[in-house]
Amino acid sequence: MLIFISPGHIPLWDIRFQKCVKLWQHSSSAPINRLGTSFAALSKGDSPSPHIVVGAGLNETSVFDISNGSCRHCFRVLDPCLSFVDRTALPSQCISLPSLQDVRIPSNLMRRLACNGNIMHNIGARISPPQPAIQSFTGRVGSSGLNYLCTGDSLGFVRYWDFNSSSKCFTVSGLRNSQPLPVYENVEWGSGKVTLCRDIPVSELTQVSSSDLPKSTQNGSVIRPENRHRDAVLDMKKVEYPTKGLLTSSRDGTIKLWK
Repeated sequence: MLIFISPGHIPLWDIRFQKCVKLWQHSSSAPINRLGTSFAALSKGDSPSPHIVVGAGLNETSVFDISNGSCRHCFRVLDPCLSFVDRTALPSQCISLPSLQDVRIPSNLMRRLACNGNIMHNIGARISPPQPAIQSFTGRVGSSGLNYLCTGDSLGFVRYWDFNSSSKCFTVSGLRNSQPLPVYENVEWGSGKVTLCRDIPVSELTQVSSSDLPKSTQNGSVIRPENRHRDAVLDMKKVEYPTKGLLTSSRDGTIKLWK
């Protein structure tokens, strides 16, 4: 059982004995917006192990192997001001993997968590996540090798991320009129991988010679901009029947079905 106790912290509980057996803090120290779990082998030859999918930090989602605390894959949207910066010139925090830092478990943790007054204090002291931030995700993190994530953020973007190929990643919702398609790329980092998304602002696009742009940015949007969400995407769910698709809901009360 995994729960949150304060911004950026993820405790692991043994619910049989109501005991906290492990405590981590996300390297961003930002609130954990979303959390998912999976028990699988992400690479061929690996033994199945427990993984968590964490939405935390500045518009990124990461997959951690909690048997050793390592990050296996991070899906990150770059700040638009970095859209045309060469990969070799990007700040290290843009291409490096986040981490889960071990935190010593206080001996009186159980007593403090059982105190209602302390719980209310933690809720009242909750801080806002950095913006933009991941608000929802769904997908498949298993042993089939066909792993993917769909994420929704506070700006109304819905993105599809493929674990193996950046060329299969795309933006479902969020593009404005005349905005070119984002560019996705993979960066190997140690034993893990970072998939970057570069959104191309229209105003900056006009300042760059078309010959210097990746071909993928010179194509029109696949999804018509008028169909985009116009507020934060707070929840999403895969549907199989009567047709396969993705349901998304935004803060303004709009629900959309994407096929």
